This record gives sequence, C-alpha cells and structure tokens, in this order.
Amino acid sequence: MGTLFFYELKKIVNRKIMWIGMLISILLILFTVGSPLVGDYFVNGERIGSNYEMFQIDAAYQKALDGKVIDEALLLEMQEAYSKVPLDAEQYSLTEEYQKYARPYSAIYNYVRQVADLSGMEMLNWVVSTEDLHARRLANQETRWEEYLLSDVEKEFWREQETQIENPVVYRYGEGYYILFSAAYTVGLLTVFMVSVCLAGVFPEEHVRKTDQMILSSKYGRKDVFWAKFAAGVLVAFFMALVFVVIAFVMTLILYGLDGFDMAFQIIYAGSSCPISAGEAVLIIYAIVLCAGVFTGAIVMMLSEVLHSSVGTLAIAIGMIILPMMVTIPDEYRLLAQLWSYLPSDIVAGWSCFSPRTVVMFGTVFQAWQVVPVLYTVIGTIAAVATKRVFVKYQVSGR
Repeated sequence: MGTLFFYELKKIVNRKIMWIGMLISILLILFTVGSPLVGDYFVNGERIGSNYEMFQIDAAYQKALDGKVIDEALLLEMQEAYSKVPLDAEQYSLTEEYQKYARPYSAIYNYVRQVADLSGMEMLNWVVSTEDLHARRLANQETRWEEYLLSDVEKEFWREQETQIENPVVYRYGEGYYILFSAAYTVGLLTVFMVSVCLAGVFPEEHVRKTDQMILSSKYGRKDVFWAKFAAGVLVAFFMALVFVVIAFVMTLILYGLDGFDMAFQIIYAGSSCPISAGEAVLIIYAIVLCAGVFTGAIVMMLSEVLHSSVGTLAIAIGMIILPMMVTIPDEYRLLAQLWSYLPSDIVAGWSCFSPRTVVMFGTVFQAWQVVPVLYTVIGTIAAVATKRVFVKYQVSGR
C-alpha cells in the first residue's frame, strides 16, 4: 500500500501545473499581505508620502496606545483631540491639526465609530460614556441579529456571549492579526482554486489514456489503488493549504510582527460577538482554510471519477468558486443562505466563518466554524465511499 501511495503521490506532484500554480499563488499571497506597505499615498492627486512611511507613523501611535483601557478618560482624550480638527475641511486628514492632535488617537476613533456606528460630527457631540458605548454596541448587534433572522435561542446565546467580552476593552497593538484576518479570504480562495486545478485529473487521465485497463489486471486494481489515489490527493490538498497558510504567517511575522495575540477580536472585527482574542480568531479561520482545502480535494476527485472528465470537473469547481462572489442568497431564505455560506469558497471569509447564524442541536448552539469541519468530514467520507463504488464499477463494466 505504501508503494502504491507514493507512486500516486509522485504522479500528482510531478505535474508542472501544480508547481507553476503554487508559485503564482504564493506571489499573490505575498502581495496581499505586503500590499499595505507598497506604493505611495496620494490625496487629490498629490503624493503625501509612501504607504510604508504612513504605516510606520500609525504603528508608532498604535504602539503608544498598547495596553491602555478604552475607558472614559481615553475616550475624552480622543474626543478632545478630534475637536481641534476642522472636520469641514476638504481633506481634514491633511490638516496640521489632524496630524498633530488627532492622528495619535485614530485607532481609538475608528474602533468607536465601528462599534457605536457614529458619524464624525456625532462623535464630537457624543456624551462620552463607556456604558453608552456598550449599549450602542449591543443595540447594533441586536439589529444585526434581526436582519439575519436569528431565533430567540440564538439571540439569547449571543447575548450570553456578549457578557463574556471584556468591557471596557483593553487596546492592544495587533496589526499582524488584522492583516492575517483580512488575507484569509484570498488565501482560502487560492487554496480552493489550486486544489481544484491539481486534482481534477487524478482519475480521468487514466481513463483517457486507457491505462486503467492495466490497473484492472492487477490484484490491487479494484480496491487498494483507489485508496492510494484518494489518500494521495487528500495529502496534496492539505499540503498546498498548509504551504499557503505558513507563507501568510511568515510574511506577516516579518513585516508586521505577531504582537497582540490576546487583543480583543472586536478590535479587528467589530461585528462579532465571539468572546475570543484576535489571535484565536486568526487560528480558527486558517484552520477552516485547511479544512476547505481538504474537503475541496475530496469533492473534486469524486466529480472527476463520476464525470470521467478533468475539464468538466474543473468547470464545475471553478463555477462553485465564482458563483458565491456573484450570487447572494437573501437573508429571508435563512436555511439556504446559511448552507450557501458553508461552501469552501465562502466559509474562508471572516463574515461567514464568524457569522451569527448558528446550528442548534439538542439544546446546544454551535457556531459556523464549529459546524463546518464536522460537516465537511461527514460529506467527505461519504464522497470517498461513493467514489470508490463508482471506480470499482467502472473498472468492471465501464468499457
């Protein structure tokens, strides 16, 4: 079995398209992670400086805020600093007042705007209060839960989760986790795409070349060869996903660092009610990327054996990658919209992975990132068994 496995593995990894595709994908991942530092910063056609210089300035200000509690004292400092800025200016961010007084508090300003959903002028007139900030956040979350048509059980679950989120929040510098969280969608899409391209021909190529008849003549032709092929394909899918994830983490570590693992998740994604840190959220979403890669490999190999066509398989796989980008299921179709978000090309996005839509079973509420790995395992196992039956039947009668 070991000999068969490594032989099938060698056939997959020796394809030039795999290494060319991986190289292009790695370059795209490097660009995605590094793009905030590339190029120049322009306002109204005028170069203000390089993006790298802008990042260095903002990073220094954010590090100066690291460890501070976002309490009334800090909020008042932020509000006073922004009150000195002429917000009615065409580009107030270019004014001397903004650069001197407000920019050092821009991270706190942006956090409050996202959490409380306040405009610039409303921020200046806001009666600063941590209690009011928390109340506004809960009100926005309640509105969001209504829009997602959550049940009373789900709403109560999220209200309980909200009580576990630190309040007031301690600000931590964690640019690396913000970058990784944002890049997960790109890394996931590239993983699903490359797995589809590399595994679409695992089974059909032998049917086309008629070498499957040689396999049939072997005593291992109807059973062991199939599992060797399937296992090799799954391993390749996992390997590609792992390489892409590691590249993203290493690049982020080099450029931004990975300080702030315990930063509140809400600082980088205000719409979530999960009482976890930003570091934990990033680990979760990249684990989902690995699951999506392996699951895609299993489904693609199943399609390739059922259709006996690598082109047809690839067309369906690419279609399922592109379709979620173009088609959005309305929220009123709750079940369909939820299942749609579980597609490998969609679950790798932060808004799907940490969606407020849950699955309630036996009185227990499970979040999307908890459900998907189990769902993928069950469907993937069924796909493997079904593909084996098709493979064996074709070896005997598909002539």
